[in-house]
Amino acid sequence: MKEREAPATDRLIAIDVLRGFAIAWVVLFHLWGDLEFFPGAPHAYYDQLRYQVSESRGASAIFTSVTDLFFRDGFQGVPLFMMISGISLTIAAYRTGDALRWPRFFAHRFRKLLAPYWAGVALTYGVMALIAWRQVTVDGGDFGDQFTGGVTIARGSVINVDWGVAFASVALVPRLLESKWFFAPQLALWFVGLLAQYYLLFPLLFVLMRRLGVALFLVATFGLTVGANWWGVDRYGAPEFQFAMVTGWAPFRLFEFTAGMGIGWLLAAPEHERARWLTFARHPLAVVAALLLGFAAHTAGDLLIGEWTARYWQAMALPLVTLGLALLALPLLVKRPSRVDASAPVRAIAWVGVISYGVLIVNDAMRLVASQLRIEQAGDGAWWVFLVAVYVPASIALAWPLSWALGLLPKRAPRPPREAQAAHPREPEEALAGAMP
Repeated sequence: MKEREAPATDRLIAIDVLRGFAIAWVVLFHLWGDLEFFPGAPHAYYDQLRYQVSESRGASAIFTSVTDLFFRDGFQGVPLFMMISGISLTIAAYRTGDALRWPRFFAHRFRKLLAPYWAGVALTYGVMALIAWRQVTVDGGDFGDQFTGGVTIARGSVINVDWGVAFASVALVPRLLESKWFFAPQLALWFVGLLAQYYLLFPLLFVLMRRLGVALFLVATFGLTVGANWWGVDRYGAPEFQFAMVTGWAPFRLFEFTAGMGIGWLLAAPEHERARWLTFARHPLAVVAALLLGFAAHTAGDLLIGEWTARYWQAMALPLVTLGLALLALPLLVKRPSRVDASAPVRAIAWVGVISYGVLIVNDAMRLVASQLRIEQAGDGAWWVFLVAVYVPASIALAWPLSWALGLLPKRAPRPPREAQAAHPREPEEALAGAMP
Protein backbone atom coordinates (compact mmCIF):
# COMPACT_ATOMS: atom_id res chain seq x y z
CA MET A 1 0.00 0.00 0.00
CA LYS A 2 1.44 3.37 -0.98
CA GLU A 3 2.22 5.71 1.89
CA ARG A 4 0.16 8.89 1.92
CA GLU A 5 1.95 12.20 1.79
CA ALA A 6 0.82 15.62 2.86
CA PRO A 7 1.92 18.98 1.56
CA ALA A 8 5.01 20.50 3.13
CA THR A 9 3.00 23.48 4.39
CA ASP A 10 1.50 21.44 7.24
CA ARG A 11 3.03 21.76 10.68
CA LEU A 12 1.94 20.03 13.86
CA ILE A 13 1.59 22.88 16.34
CA ALA A 14 1.64 20.50 19.32
CA ILE A 15 5.31 19.73 18.59
CA ASP A 16 6.18 23.43 18.62
CA VAL A 17 4.22 23.88 21.86
CA LEU A 18 6.13 21.00 23.45
CA ARG A 19 9.40 22.43 22.17
CA GLY A 20 8.48 25.86 23.55
CA PHE A 21 7.75 24.34 26.96
CA ALA A 22 11.02 22.41 26.86
CA ILE A 23 13.17 25.47 26.11
CA ALA A 24 11.40 27.51 28.80
CA TRP A 25 12.00 24.67 31.27
CA VAL A 26 15.71 24.53 30.41
CA VAL A 27 16.17 28.31 30.66
CA LEU A 28 14.35 28.41 34.01
CA PHE A 29 16.61 25.61 35.25
CA HIS A 30 19.67 27.64 34.28
CA LEU A 31 18.40 30.81 35.94
CA TRP A 32 17.31 29.02 39.09
CA GLY A 33 20.51 26.98 39.19
CA ASP A 34 22.56 30.16 38.98
CA LEU A 35 20.85 31.31 42.18
CA GLU A 36 21.02 27.96 43.96
CA PHE A 37 24.60 27.24 42.92
CA PHE A 38 25.07 23.45 42.66
CA PRO A 39 21.53 22.33 43.56
CA GLY A 40 21.05 18.90 45.13
CA ALA A 41 19.53 15.80 43.56
CA PRO A 42 15.79 15.93 42.76
CA HIS A 43 14.88 13.63 45.67
CA ALA A 44 16.09 16.34 48.08
CA TYR A 45 13.39 18.65 46.72
CA TYR A 46 10.74 15.94 47.08
CA ASP A 47 11.83 15.62 50.72
CA GLN A 48 11.56 19.39 51.10
CA LEU A 49 8.05 19.40 49.64
CA ARG A 50 6.98 16.45 51.80
CA TYR A 51 8.27 18.23 54.90
CA GLN A 52 6.45 21.47 54.06
CA VAL A 53 3.17 19.62 53.55
CA SER A 54 3.46 17.33 56.60
CA GLU A 55 4.37 20.24 58.88
CA SER A 56 1.65 22.49 57.39
CA ARG A 57 4.16 25.23 56.79
CA GLY A 58 1.72 27.33 54.81
CA ALA A 59 0.73 27.90 51.20
CA SER A 60 3.71 30.13 50.42
CA ALA A 61 6.28 27.59 51.64
CA ILE A 62 4.54 24.76 49.82
CA PHE A 63 4.35 26.80 46.61
CA THR A 64 8.07 27.59 46.84
CA SER A 65 8.85 23.89 47.32
CA VAL A 66 6.75 22.99 44.27
CA THR A 67 8.46 25.61 42.10
CA ASP A 68 11.90 24.58 43.39
CA LEU A 69 11.15 20.98 42.37
CA PHE A 70 9.85 22.09 38.97
CA PHE A 71 12.91 24.27 38.34
CA ARG A 72 15.29 21.54 39.56
CA ASP A 73 13.82 19.15 37.00
CA GLY A 74 14.35 21.67 34.21
CA PHE A 75 17.34 19.72 32.91
CA GLN A 76 14.76 17.23 31.67
CA GLY A 77 13.89 19.68 28.94
CA VAL A 78 16.86 18.12 27.11
CA PRO A 79 15.30 14.62 27.01
CA LEU A 80 12.16 16.33 25.73
CA PHE A 81 14.20 17.93 22.94
CA MET A 82 15.73 14.55 22.06
CA MET A 83 12.26 13.00 22.03
CA ILE A 84 10.98 15.76 19.76
CA SER A 85 13.92 15.10 17.42
CA GLY A 86 12.91 11.44 17.24
CA ILE A 87 9.34 12.49 16.43
CA SER A 88 10.44 14.98 13.79
CA LEU A 89 12.87 12.69 11.99
CA THR A 90 10.39 9.84 11.93
CA ILE A 91 7.62 12.04 10.53
CA ALA A 92 10.04 13.37 7.91
CA ALA A 93 11.13 9.85 6.94
CA TYR A 94 7.57 8.58 6.57
CA ARG A 95 6.48 11.68 4.69
CA THR A 96 9.35 11.41 2.22
CA GLY A 97 8.62 7.71 1.62
CA ASP A 98 10.48 6.11 -1.28
CA ALA A 99 12.05 9.47 -2.16
CA LEU A 100 14.16 9.42 1.03
CA ARG A 101 17.88 9.69 0.26
CA TRP A 102 20.13 9.29 3.27
CA PRO A 103 23.11 11.37 2.02
CA ARG A 104 20.81 14.32 1.39
CA PHE A 105 19.09 13.67 4.72
CA PHE A 106 22.41 13.80 6.60
CA ALA A 107 23.61 16.90 4.76
CA HIS A 108 20.41 18.78 5.53
CA ARG A 109 20.18 17.74 9.17
CA PHE A 110 23.82 18.29 10.07
CA ARG A 111 23.83 21.71 8.42
CA LYS A 112 20.87 22.76 10.57
CA LEU A 113 22.57 21.30 13.64
CA LEU A 114 26.20 22.40 13.26
CA ALA A 115 25.89 25.86 11.68
CA PRO A 116 23.93 27.18 14.69
CA TYR A 117 26.33 25.38 17.04
CA TRP A 118 29.34 27.18 15.59
CA ALA A 119 27.41 30.45 15.68
CA GLY A 120 26.84 29.79 19.37
CA VAL A 121 30.54 29.13 19.89
CA ALA A 122 31.44 32.41 18.19
CA LEU A 123 28.81 34.36 20.15
CA THR A 124 29.98 32.95 23.49
CA TYR A 125 33.62 33.75 22.83
CA GLY A 126 32.66 37.20 21.55
CA VAL A 127 30.73 38.05 24.71
CA MET A 128 33.53 36.65 26.87
CA ALA A 129 36.00 38.90 25.03
CA LEU A 130 33.79 41.96 25.61
CA ILE A 131 33.48 41.17 29.32
CA ALA A 132 37.24 40.59 29.61
CA TRP A 133 37.94 43.87 27.81
CA ARG A 134 35.56 45.73 30.12
CA GLN A 135 37.18 44.19 33.20
CA VAL A 136 40.58 45.32 31.96
CA THR A 137 39.34 48.89 31.46
CA VAL A 138 37.69 48.97 34.90
CA ASP A 139 40.09 46.96 37.07
CA GLY A 140 43.23 46.80 34.96
CA GLY A 141 45.21 43.66 34.39
CA ASP A 142 45.99 41.62 31.31
CA PHE A 143 43.30 40.88 28.71
CA GLY A 144 44.56 37.33 28.18
CA ASP A 145 44.32 36.57 31.89
CA GLN A 146 40.83 38.03 32.10
CA PHE A 147 39.63 36.14 29.02
CA THR A 148 41.07 32.76 30.02
CA GLY A 149 40.21 32.83 33.70
CA GLY A 150 38.34 35.97 34.71
CA VAL A 151 34.88 35.53 33.17
CA THR A 152 32.21 33.88 35.29
CA ILE A 153 28.90 32.16 34.74
CA ALA A 154 26.36 31.38 37.46
CA ARG A 155 27.33 32.58 40.93
CA GLY A 156 31.05 33.14 40.64
CA SER A 157 31.76 29.97 38.64
CA VAL A 158 34.80 30.83 36.51
CA ILE A 159 35.08 29.71 32.88
CA ASN A 160 38.65 28.56 32.28
CA VAL A 161 39.76 28.64 28.65
CA ASP A 162 42.91 27.15 27.18
CA TRP A 163 43.83 25.81 23.73
CA GLY A 164 42.35 22.41 24.57
CA VAL A 165 39.04 23.94 25.57
CA ALA A 166 38.98 26.13 22.46
CA PHE A 167 39.71 23.19 20.18
CA ALA A 168 37.11 20.99 21.89
CA SER A 169 34.42 23.65 21.62
CA VAL A 170 35.02 24.17 17.89
CA ALA A 171 35.61 20.53 16.91
CA LEU A 172 32.66 19.30 19.07
CA VAL A 173 33.69 15.62 19.18
CA PRO A 174 36.47 16.13 21.79
CA ARG A 175 33.80 17.42 24.17
CA LEU A 176 32.52 13.85 24.36
CA LEU A 177 35.96 12.36 24.99
CA GLU A 178 37.19 14.41 27.96
CA SER A 179 35.07 15.26 31.00
CA LYS A 180 36.95 18.52 31.51
CA TRP A 181 35.86 19.67 28.04
CA PHE A 182 32.24 18.57 28.24
CA PHE A 183 30.90 22.05 29.08
CA ALA A 184 33.64 23.97 27.28
CA PRO A 185 32.64 26.76 27.31
CA GLN A 186 29.07 26.77 25.90
CA LEU A 187 27.32 25.08 28.81
CA ALA A 188 23.95 24.89 27.08
CA LEU A 189 25.21 23.40 23.80
CA TRP A 190 26.72 20.13 25.05
CA PHE A 191 23.64 18.32 23.71
CA VAL A 192 24.70 18.90 20.08
CA GLY A 193 27.17 16.01 20.24
CA LEU A 194 24.44 13.72 21.57
CA LEU A 195 21.97 14.80 18.90
CA ALA A 196 24.60 14.18 16.20
CA GLN A 197 24.86 10.58 17.43
CA TYR A 198 21.10 10.16 17.18
CA TYR A 199 21.16 11.51 13.62
CA LEU A 200 23.82 8.97 12.66
CA LEU A 201 21.90 6.12 14.31
CA PHE A 202 18.52 7.09 12.90
CA PRO A 203 18.69 5.17 9.58
CA LEU A 204 19.48 1.94 11.43
CA LEU A 205 16.90 2.61 14.13
CA PHE A 206 14.23 3.45 11.57
CA VAL A 207 14.79 0.16 9.74
CA LEU A 208 14.76 -1.77 13.03
CA MET A 209 11.51 -0.13 14.12
CA ARG A 210 9.78 -1.09 10.89
CA ARG A 211 11.07 -4.68 11.00
CA LEU A 212 10.59 -5.41 14.69
CA GLY A 213 7.35 -3.51 15.11
CA VAL A 214 6.98 -0.46 17.31
CA ALA A 215 6.14 -2.26 20.57
CA LEU A 216 9.11 -4.64 20.44
CA PHE A 217 11.38 -1.83 19.24
CA LEU A 218 10.48 0.37 22.23
CA VAL A 219 10.87 -2.49 24.72
CA ALA A 220 14.25 -3.42 23.22
CA THR A 221 15.63 0.12 23.25
CA PHE A 222 14.31 0.71 26.78
CA GLY A 223 16.12 -2.46 27.86
CA LEU A 224 19.29 -1.43 26.02
CA THR A 225 19.26 1.95 27.76
CA VAL A 226 18.76 0.35 31.17
CA GLY A 227 21.49 -2.20 30.40
CA ALA A 228 24.02 0.48 29.47
CA ASN A 229 23.31 2.37 32.69
CA TRP A 230 23.45 -0.89 34.67
CA TRP A 231 26.95 -1.45 33.31
CA GLY A 232 27.88 2.11 34.29
CA VAL A 233 26.64 1.61 37.84
CA ASP A 234 28.37 -1.76 38.13
CA ARG A 235 31.70 -0.34 36.95
CA TYR A 236 31.71 3.12 38.50
CA GLY A 237 29.26 2.91 41.40
CA ALA A 238 26.89 5.68 40.30
CA PRO A 239 26.11 7.49 37.03
CA GLU A 240 27.23 10.81 38.54
CA PHE A 241 30.78 9.47 38.83
CA GLN A 242 30.96 9.36 35.02
CA PHE A 243 28.66 12.28 34.31
CA ALA A 244 29.99 13.20 30.86
CA MET A 245 29.83 9.60 29.67
CA VAL A 246 26.27 8.82 30.78
CA THR A 247 25.04 12.27 29.74
CA GLY A 248 26.77 12.65 26.38
CA TRP A 249 26.83 9.16 24.86
CA ALA A 250 23.76 7.73 23.13
CA PRO A 251 23.66 4.17 24.60
CA PHE A 252 23.05 5.56 28.08
CA ARG A 253 19.98 7.55 27.04
CA LEU A 254 18.88 6.04 23.72
CA PHE A 255 15.28 5.53 24.82
CA GLU A 256 14.57 9.26 24.87
CA PHE A 257 15.12 9.35 21.11
CA THR A 258 13.41 6.05 20.28
CA ALA A 259 10.39 6.98 22.43
CA GLY A 260 10.02 9.97 20.11
CA MET A 261 10.33 7.67 17.11
CA GLY A 262 7.46 5.59 18.49
CA ILE A 263 5.29 8.69 18.80
CA GLY A 264 6.36 9.75 15.31
CA TRP A 265 5.19 6.37 14.00
CA LEU A 266 1.82 6.93 15.67
CA LEU A 267 1.48 10.28 13.92
CA ALA A 268 2.83 9.56 10.45
CA ALA A 269 3.05 5.86 9.59
CA PRO A 270 0.76 4.48 6.85
CA GLU A 271 -2.79 4.72 8.08
CA HIS A 272 -3.45 0.98 8.00
CA GLU A 273 -0.59 0.41 10.47
CA ARG A 274 -1.46 2.93 13.15
CA ALA A 275 -5.12 3.99 12.75
CA ARG A 276 -6.55 1.83 15.55
CA TRP A 277 -3.67 2.71 17.88
CA LEU A 278 -4.21 6.42 17.25
CA THR A 279 -7.92 6.03 17.95
CA PHE A 280 -7.10 4.18 21.17
CA ALA A 281 -4.57 6.83 22.26
CA ARG A 282 -7.25 9.53 21.85
CA HIS A 283 -9.84 7.74 23.99
CA PRO A 284 -10.55 9.67 27.23
CA LEU A 285 -9.73 6.64 29.42
CA ALA A 286 -6.45 6.14 27.57
CA VAL A 287 -5.59 9.83 28.06
CA VAL A 288 -6.23 9.59 31.81
CA ALA A 289 -4.22 6.36 32.03
CA ALA A 290 -1.32 7.91 30.11
CA LEU A 291 -1.26 10.93 32.44
CA LEU A 292 -1.41 8.82 35.61
CA LEU A 293 1.18 6.28 34.45
CA GLY A 294 3.36 9.08 33.11
CA PHE A 295 3.31 10.92 36.42
CA ALA A 296 4.09 7.70 38.32
CA ALA A 297 6.97 6.71 36.01
CA HIS A 298 8.44 10.21 36.02
CA THR A 299 8.27 10.50 39.81
CA ALA A 300 9.82 7.07 40.34
CA GLY A 301 12.69 7.89 37.99
CA ASP A 302 13.13 11.33 39.53
CA LEU A 303 13.51 9.84 43.00
CA LEU A 304 16.24 7.48 41.75
CA ILE A 305 18.40 10.24 40.22
CA GLY A 306 21.44 10.76 42.43
CA GLU A 307 20.24 8.18 44.96
CA TRP A 308 23.51 6.28 45.34
CA THR A 309 22.12 3.94 48.01
CA ALA A 310 19.71 2.58 45.39
CA ARG A 311 22.72 1.01 43.64
CA TYR A 312 21.59 -0.84 40.48
CA TRP A 313 18.12 0.71 40.57
CA GLN A 314 19.82 3.91 39.46
CA ALA A 315 20.01 2.34 36.00
CA MET A 316 16.25 2.82 35.76
CA ALA A 317 16.30 6.51 36.66
CA LEU A 318 16.54 8.35 33.33
CA PRO A 319 14.67 5.66 31.30
CA LEU A 320 11.73 5.93 33.72
CA VAL A 321 11.83 9.73 33.61
CA THR A 322 11.83 9.54 29.80
CA LEU A 323 8.93 7.08 29.79
CA GLY A 324 7.02 9.41 32.08
CA LEU A 325 7.68 12.45 29.90
CA ALA A 326 6.61 10.53 26.78
CA LEU A 327 3.32 9.42 28.38
CA LEU A 328 2.63 12.90 29.73
CA ALA A 329 3.27 14.47 26.31
CA LEU A 330 1.34 11.84 24.33
CA PRO A 331 -2.19 13.27 24.83
CA LEU A 332 -1.02 16.67 23.59
CA LEU A 333 0.67 15.21 20.53
CA VAL A 334 -2.15 12.91 19.39
CA LYS A 335 -5.11 15.18 20.06
CA ARG A 336 -7.20 16.33 17.12
CA PRO A 337 -6.65 19.89 15.87
CA SER A 338 -8.99 22.34 17.59
CA ARG A 339 -9.67 26.05 17.93
CA VAL A 340 -7.45 26.14 21.00
CA ASP A 341 -4.48 25.68 18.66
CA ALA A 342 -5.19 29.10 17.16
CA SER A 343 -5.42 30.90 20.52
CA ALA A 344 -2.87 33.59 21.34
CA PRO A 345 -1.24 31.80 24.33
CA VAL A 346 -0.77 28.56 22.40
CA ARG A 347 0.58 30.39 19.37
CA ALA A 348 2.99 32.33 21.59
CA ILE A 349 4.40 29.15 23.16
CA ALA A 350 4.63 27.53 19.73
CA TRP A 351 6.47 30.58 18.38
CA VAL A 352 9.04 30.28 21.18
CA GLY A 353 9.33 26.61 20.25
CA VAL A 354 10.11 27.49 16.65
CA ILE A 355 13.06 29.66 17.71
CA SER A 356 14.09 27.42 20.63
CA TYR A 357 17.56 26.62 19.22
CA GLY A 358 18.22 30.33 18.83
CA VAL A 359 17.05 30.97 22.41
CA LEU A 360 19.43 28.31 23.68
CA ILE A 361 22.35 29.85 21.77
CA VAL A 362 21.62 33.29 23.21
CA ASN A 363 21.06 31.88 26.70
CA ASP A 364 24.72 31.28 27.56
CA ALA A 365 25.76 34.76 26.44
CA MET A 366 23.01 36.33 28.55
CA ARG A 367 24.05 34.26 31.58
CA LEU A 368 27.59 35.62 31.24
CA VAL A 369 26.28 39.18 31.37
CA ALA A 370 23.94 38.36 34.27
CA SER A 371 26.80 36.83 36.25
CA GLN A 372 28.89 39.94 35.74
CA LEU A 373 26.07 42.11 37.10
CA ARG A 374 25.65 39.96 40.18
CA ILE A 375 29.35 40.11 40.99
CA GLU A 376 29.59 43.88 40.60
CA GLN A 377 26.34 44.81 42.38
CA ALA A 378 25.57 44.39 46.08
CA GLY A 379 22.78 41.84 46.48
CA ASP A 380 20.63 40.35 43.76
CA GLY A 381 18.47 43.40 42.99
CA ALA A 382 20.28 44.43 39.81
CA TRP A 383 20.30 40.82 38.66
CA TRP A 384 16.52 40.56 38.99
CA VAL A 385 16.01 43.82 37.15
CA PHE A 386 18.27 42.52 34.40
CA LEU A 387 16.32 39.25 34.34
CA VAL A 388 12.90 40.86 33.96
CA ALA A 389 13.75 43.93 31.90
CA VAL A 390 16.57 42.64 29.70
CA TYR A 391 17.26 38.91 29.88
CA VAL A 392 13.91 37.48 28.77
CA PRO A 393 12.88 40.09 26.15
CA ALA A 394 16.42 40.36 24.76
CA SER A 395 16.76 36.58 24.49
CA ILE A 396 13.58 36.37 22.43
CA ALA A 397 14.42 39.48 20.38
CA LEU A 398 17.91 38.21 19.55
CA ALA A 399 16.87 34.60 18.97
CA TRP A 400 14.40 35.49 16.21
CA PRO A 401 16.84 37.18 13.76
CA LEU A 402 19.50 34.64 14.68
CA SER A 403 17.12 31.80 13.83
CA TRP A 404 16.23 33.52 10.56
CA ALA A 405 19.88 34.09 9.62
CA LEU A 406 20.75 30.45 10.36
CA GLY A 407 17.83 29.08 8.34
CA LEU A 408 16.05 27.60 11.37
CA LEU A 409 12.65 29.12 10.66
CA PRO A 410 10.07 27.07 8.74
CA LYS A 411 9.63 28.00 5.13
CA ARG A 412 6.22 29.25 4.08
CA ALA A 413 4.93 27.55 0.99
CA PRO A 414 2.02 29.01 -1.01
CA ARG A 415 -1.35 27.60 -0.11
CA PRO A 416 -3.21 25.66 -2.81
CA PRO A 417 -6.24 27.39 -4.37
CA ARG A 418 -9.47 27.13 -2.41
CA GLU A 419 -11.00 25.13 -5.20
CA ALA A 420 -8.27 22.50 -4.83
CA GLN A 421 -8.74 22.42 -1.05
CA ALA A 422 -12.46 21.91 -1.47
CA ALA A 423 -11.95 19.20 -4.05
CA HIS A 424 -9.51 17.29 -1.85
CA PRO A 425 -10.49 17.72 1.80
CA ARG A 426 -8.05 16.11 4.20
CA GLU A 427 -8.64 14.18 7.38
CA PRO A 428 -6.85 15.34 10.56
CA GLU A 429 -4.68 12.21 10.50
CA GLU A 430 -3.49 13.04 7.01
CA ALA A 431 -2.50 16.53 8.14
CA LEU A 432 -0.57 15.05 11.04
CA ALA A 433 1.35 12.79 8.71
CA GLY A 434 2.50 15.82 6.78
CA ALA A 435 3.68 17.77 9.79
CA MET A 436 7.30 18.74 9.61
CA PRO A 437 8.63 20.53 12.69
